[in-house]
Amino acid sequence: MKKGYEQQDRGGVNAYESYFAGMDRSMQQKVALTTAYFPTRGQIADMGSGSGRGTYDLACLYDGLELIGVDINPVSVEYSCQQYQRQNLRYVVGDIAERVLPEGSLDGILDSSVLHHVTSFNNYDLGRVFTTLNNQVFQLREGGVIIIRDFVIPDGPKIVHLDLPTDDGIGEGSVKNVSTAALFEVFARDFRSSVNRDGPVPFVRRDSGRAGFARYEVALRAAAEFVLRKDYRNDWDAELIEEYTYLSKEQFEAAFRERGLRIVTSMPLWNPWIVENRFKGKFNISTLDGEALPFPPTNYLIVGEKVAGDIGVELVEKACRVLSSPKFLSIKAYRHRDSGRVYELAERPNLTIDLVPWFEIGDQVFVLAKKDFPRPIVNAALDQPQLNLSTLSGYITEPITAIVDPAEETRQAVERILRERAGVAADDILDIGSEFAYFTSPGGINERVAALLVKIRPWSGETHSSPNYTRFTSAGEVRELDAVQVLRAAKVSGLFDARLEVNIYRLLRLLGRSAGPWIGAPIDLSTQTDVGSFSSDPSVLRPERRTAFQRVDPPTPTQFLSLRDATFAELDRSGAAIAAVDFEYVVPATLSKSTVVALPVLKLGERIVIGLDHRDLPAVQHFIGSSAITVAPAWRLPRSVKRQSDLEEFLRSGIRREFALSPLRTWELGGAYFATPGLTPETVYPMAVECEAAGATDSPLLFIELDELMGCLDLVQDAHLLISACRLGHALGRLSP
Repeated sequence: MKKGYEQQDRGGVNAYESYFAGMDRSMQQKVALTTAYFPTRGQIADMGSGSGRGTYDLACLYDGLELIGVDINPVSVEYSCQQYQRQNLRYVVGDIAERVLPEGSLDGILDSSVLHHVTSFNNYDLGRVFTTLNNQVFQLREGGVIIIRDFVIPDGPKIVHLDLPTDDGIGEGSVKNVSTAALFEVFARDFRSSVNRDGPVPFVRRDSGRAGFARYEVALRAAAEFVLRKDYRNDWDAELIEEYTYLSKEQFEAAFRERGLRIVTSMPLWNPWIVENRFKGKFNISTLDGEALPFPPTNYLIVGEKVAGDIGVELVEKACRVLSSPKFLSIKAYRHRDSGRVYELAERPNLTIDLVPWFEIGDQVFVLAKKDFPRPIVNAALDQPQLNLSTLSGYITEPITAIVDPAEETRQAVERILRERAGVAADDILDIGSEFAYFTSPGGINERVAALLVKIRPWSGETHSSPNYTRFTSAGEVRELDAVQVLRAAKVSGLFDARLEVNIYRLLRLLGRSAGPWIGAPIDLSTQTDVGSFSSDPSVLRPERRTAFQRVDPPTPTQFLSLRDATFAELDRSGAAIAAVDFEYVVPATLSKSTVVALPVLKLGERIVIGLDHRDLPAVQHFIGSSAITVAPAWRLPRSVKRQSDLEEFLRSGIRREFALSPLRTWELGGAYFATPGLTPETVYPMAVECEAAGATDSPLLFIELDELMGCLDLVQDAHLLISACRLGHALGRLSP
C-alpha cells in the first residue's frame, strides 16, 4: 500500500466483509448489484461519485478493481481525494454525460441514481440521457458492462385513482406538518417535469368512499412521482426539482440494444423496507374501475454488456409449435400405485454434470463459470410474463456444464470437459471433490445433476472463449468470479442460475469460509413460546425407502406437460435475425411456468425450526430406487397469479389449506432463479413464511431445527430445499461453515 494510506488499510477479505456488514443497507444493495456483472479485475468508473464514500466502499471490497470516481463538482472531487484514499482508487472531475475517459478504457460503468439528474438539471431534456449513454458506451471496452440503477416509469394504465390519507396531518400549513393528501396538492401545484414543464400536474379530486382518505384522479406517472418522494419532507424543495421517472423499462431496453448492449437483466425493484414502512397502508392506487394496482417500483435495474457488432444482443422466441411427441427430449410416465395418478416427466439424453473449478488467492475464493452462454429457453412461453417483470437477453452465467455418457470414467470426463470448454490443462487440476447429486426440479423433470468441485491452480485472469458447440454466433466465455460476490448477487436478483449458487454455498461450507453478510430482505422473526414438541432429528432428511410408482406408457398427447418446439432468433442491435435455432422445451399444460417455494419457519426461544415435507416423486424413484424425498413445500402457480406481489396471499391460503399452519409474515428469500434452463423456462421464487407455533404440532409437516439442517445439507437432494435453506440460514446468521 502506498505511503500515507496505511491507516485506511483494513486488512484481508474477512475484515472487509465486516466492513461491508456495517454499511447502510442502500449502500449494500448498490455494491451487491455490481457483483454478478463486473469482472474481478479491471477498471470501473462510478459515475456521479459525489462525496466519494460509495466509490471508496467499492474499492475497499474489491482490491482487484481500479475504481475511478467521476463527478462534475471540483469541490466534491477535492473532498473525496482528501477523505477517501486507496491505492486502487482515484477521482476525476468530469461531466458523466461527456467522454471523460479514453475510448475503450473501462471494464465497467456504474450509474447509481444519477441519470435522472442529467435530465432534471438540463430542463428535463431526455435527449441528454441518450447522449450520456452514447458517450459511456464509447468509453467501454468490448465485454465491458454498464449498470444503471435508477427510477423507472411504472407500467400500467395512464390515469389512475390515488387514495391518500387526510387525517395524518393538518389540512394546510408547512410541508412538514400537512397531511399526505394536502402534500399531494402542494406537489401538484409546484412539481415540474418533462411531462408538465410549464404548468401544474392536472388532477381531479374525488370522493374516496373511505373515511380519512381523499381520492385523486391523476396520471399514474405523476402518482408514482409523488409517492416516491412523499416522505422526503426535510428536503422537499430540492427533491421537487428532480424528475425521477424519465424513461420506461421498454425505452431503457431499446436504448441499450440500439447501442450494441446485450441486456443481461432489466427489472423493476421494490425495496422491502420502503414497501413495508412507506407504502403499505399509506396509500392505494387503483384503476378507474376500482381494480387494485401494485405499488410503483422503488428502483429499476438494467445491466448491459457491450458486444461485438457481429454477434447477437437478444434471443427471442419467434414461433412455437405444440408437439404430440418429442423429437429430442424424452417423456416418461409413472402411475402412483395408491392414487392411480399418472405423472409425466421430461428428460434430456444422458447424464448432466456440473463442474465448478475453484482456486484461492489469499483469503479470496474464486470459481470459473460460463458467462454469456445462450439459454434461449429462459425467454420461452411469451404468453406468461415473469412475475418479477424482468426482461432477460437469454445469455446467462452458469457452471461449466456438459451432458456425458454415464460409462465415461469421472476423472477422464472432468479433464476432457475442462480442457475443451475452459482451457484448463490436466496438470492444472489439483483435486476433484466427491460427487454431490441432487434433483433440479423433481416434480416434472427427470434430471439428477452430478456436481463436482474441482480445485485448480490459480487462474491467469484471462477469459477463455468457449468452443461454439451451439448454433448461435457465440457460446460465451469462461471467466473467474469471486464466490462471495456471486452469492451477494443472487440475493438482489442479479444471478439466475440455481446450480452455480448451490455449488458455491457447498464450496464455502467445505472450506470453512464465510458467505458474507446477508443483503436480501431482512428477516425479523417473532420469538414464540417453545412448547418443546418440535424434534431436531436429522432422520427427517432420510425418509423411509419405498417405491410408490409403476412405470407406464406415456399418454399421447401428454396431459400435464405441454411439449413445445420453438424457433428462437438471435437478434443484432438493429433487430435483424442473425441466427435461428429450434429447441424443444416443456411447460405445464394448464399451470404457469412459475413455481413458489415456501419454507415455514418458527422462532422458539433461541431455536429456529423449519417445516419440511416428505413427498413421493417418480424422478427420485427412477434414479435412486426409492420414491421418497424430503422437500421444501412448493407449488406450481396457477396462471391467475400474475405478479410477484400476489405471492403472499397465495401462500397464506396454500399453507393453511395443505399444512394446517397459520401464516404471520412472509419474506422473499433473495431473487428468483431458473432450475434447469436447458429444458424448461420454469422460474422459481423462494420465500420464507413465519407461522404461528400454536397448532403447528398438528401440521403434517416435519419440523427440524435450522442449525441441524445446516449441518446435514449433503443429505438434501431437492435443489429447491438446498437453495431456500441456504438462503434462510444465511439471512438468519445460521449458515455454519
